[in-house]
Amino acid sequence: MLIIVLLLSLLSAGAQPTSSAPVDRHNFKKGEHLEFKLSYGWFTVGKASLDIDNNYHPYQNTDCFKVDVKGSTAGLLGVFTHVDDRWGAYVRKDNLLPLHAYRDIEEGKYMRVERTYFDHEAGKVEVLRYDPRKEQRKPKRVYEIQGEVYDLMSSYLYLRNLNFSQYSKGDTIRVKTFYEDELYNFRLVYDGKETMDSKVGEISAHRLYFLIPPSDIFPNEKGIIAWISADPNHLPLRIEAEMFFGKAYCDLTSYRNIKYGPDYQ
Repeated sequence: MLIIVLLLSLLSAGAQPTSSAPVDRHNFKKGEHLEFKLSYGWFTVGKASLDIDNNYHPYQNTDCFKVDVKGSTAGLLGVFTHVDDRWGAYVRKDNLLPLHAYRDIEEGKYMRVERTYFDHEAGKVEVLRYDPRKEQRKPKRVYEIQGEVYDLMSSYLYLRNLNFSQYSKGDTIRVKTFYEDELYNFRLVYDGKETMDSKVGEISAHRLYFLIPPSDIFPNEKGIIAWISADPNHLPLRIEAEMFFGKAYCDLTSYRNIKYGPDYQ
């Protein structure tokens, strides 16, 4: 389900470059597994999981984290429509820059495969997109990029390493993220800490507003709020999105193999 991954990814878009940080200072580890519930009001409409693979994967002669998100419908919505979305990326373990991102989308009768290749030295991104049921495919599209540019999965890993102690209430956090065919300069506003009653317990959390231009889907510029655990794990606890039809929520419901602390099932 597209909205599951978008909400989860919007939470992750606030990381700043930390390329000089040593690998052993990552606040996550291989084998981590997170599960989420997507709801609208009292109704559960979807579920998602996020996994960091148990092993490093060699890609372009570089060891990479392999990060995968799976999303599907759940509850009453699952009776009426079938959704099986899979998103992922190969992200360098040293500087957390993406080398390859992929999406396999199946939503009802709609299907799409997307492969994105990052060449940071050449300053370009290549995107291949096609319907797997059709033999004829369009050629790759090529886009120019400058500086450190991330995809959604790699920006998620950067958020997990973000040092929130350097921010004061009202500070803006920025990052350049390539998504589909566009380069976005995402912005978040740090709104301090608060104690929240999350699905995984009562936890102190950093609160951030995700700034987006008002649109037919998101009518309020500050309509998306994210809560991130104020501990070394920086777990994404909740995303609240004010949309044209009401408020949607993406909540962390369980986790295992986190770097700091026991599992929560």
